[in-house]
Amino acid sequence: MRCNIWAMLLICYFTAFSTLATNEKNENKKDIQFSIKPLVCIVKKPGDTCSMTATVSWQSPKLINTCLYQGTSKVACWLKQKTIKAVIKINIEENMEYTLKDDNHHIIAKQLITINSSLAKKYRRRLRAGWSLF
Repeated sequence: MRCNIWAMLLICYFTAFSTLATNEKNENKKDIQFSIKPLVCIVKKPGDTCSMTATVSWQSPKLINTCLYQGTSKVACWLKQKTIKAVIKINIEENMEYTLKDDNHHIIAKQLITINSSLAKKYRRRLRAGWSLF
């Protein structure tokens, strides 16, 4: 009986400890503010490559090591920083997600950059049928 009580107490202790550790990680991710500006790149026609300079900024309540990724490729890394404001060159052909990852490659934050074209699509949809009975 005494052994069962100790076993139950140990299980409760480890469960509570792991829950606190998980909550602390989630709270740290919520505390990080991440932004890339501008969020939209304008190209002349659909399919063109977007080239622009963007401002990347993030802020954390504590010192962290992070890397910025464009899709799966690493763009930049920062060691033991609380705030960063950097200018990067962006070349993309389609909408791209930029992610901020920690040392363990866990995603801390992400931002989507979209591409819009200034010219409309080349072909217009017909408003009436191409054939007639009359």
